[in-house]
Amino acid sequence: MHSLLFLIIVYSVANIIVNESVFRSQIEWIKKKVPFLKNLLSCTTCLSFYIGVVLFLVMPIQLSGVFLVDVLLAGLLSSGATNIIEQIKIKFI
Repeated sequence: MHSLLFLIIVYSVANIIVNESVFRSQIEWIKKKVPFLKNLLSCTTCLSFYIGVVLFLVMPIQLSGVFLVDVLLAGLLSSGATNIIEQIKIKFI
C-alpha cells in the first residue's frame, strides 16, 4: 500500500508539472532561464524518475534493502509506472 501511495504521488506531481496549467507560467520561466531543463519539464516519464528519487529520500519505500539500489529502483519504478499510465491514457482516453 505504501508503494502504491508513493507511485500515485509521483505520477500526480509529474502530471501537474508537465500537463496542467497550474504552474504553467513558472514552468515556462524555468524553461527559458535553464535551457537544459526544457526537455525534462516537458516529459512526464522523464520527470517522474527524478521526482521518484527525491520522494524516496523523503518517503523511503523498502525495495531491495540496499540504499543506493533502492534510490535507483524508486526512480525506475516511478518512471515505468508513469509511462504505463501515460500509455493507457493514450490508448483509452
